Amino acid sequence: MKKTMSITFLEVTKLLKKSEFLIGLILVLVMGGGMTYGAYRFPDSFGVHNVIAFYGNFSSILIMFLAAKSLGEEFDLKTATFVFTSRSTRTQIVTAKIVSVALANMLIGLCGGILYDISIVICGQPWTVPVMLGTIGKEMLIYTIYGFAIGATAVMIACLRNSTITSFIYLIVLFWVMPGILQMIGQKIAALGKVMDYVLFCMSDQFLMYQDWSAKNIAVFIVTGIAFSIVGMAVLQRRDL
Repeated sequence: MKKTMSITFLEVTKLLKKSEFLIGLILVLVMGGGMTYGAYRFPDSFGVHNVIAFYGNFSSILIMFLAAKSLGEEFDLKTATFVFTSRSTRTQIVTAKIVSVALANMLIGLCGGILYDISIVICGQPWTVPVMLGTIGKEMLIYTIYGFAIGATAVMIACLRNSTITSFIYLIVLFWVMPGILQMIGQKIAALGKVMDYVLFCMSDQFLMYQDWSAKNIAVFIVTGIAFSIVGMAVLQRRDL
């Protein structure tokens, strides 16, 4: 456990220092700031709740890209052999990479919570310090859980495809394209519509953008993330690197 925590700390530090993370977070905040201004100028038609929804939409792209790079970059840079033949086990390294993505997302959630609180204040809505702190804590929790599931999915795909760009494309298809396709099919097949309530890809927007963090949704993200982590580790254990 101590070894895994040490690797996780190194992975988080490496992830936060990436120019892609810093630039991406700045762009997300700029676009989120634009949404905040829109909520201020058009409170009746736009609304404060749309600020966090659009922030989630923008940040999901950044999260997927960072998750895809987490392990995919090792294959892109031809460092996978060195990394996975070091003194650390493959399970420790994969676990550290998934957890590092989740922890990096905590920072994105912190920024989202602060942006949401700013929107509440400038739009003249009632607020208290405990409520605003609760909002920040809620966003950090939501983004951490979301990051864990995305990180596990990206690592599993990277173990199968060995590429950052391929992993990123798969994530876009799974989380952006597939839900729409499944919804159209669900309109024809009633049973499928009920199953979709328990499919990670179909409820990601509901969880991140619309802030529906019910016990069921949290359980789906955590259980699916653990399952994908196990699959990714199993695939990687069998690979000859």
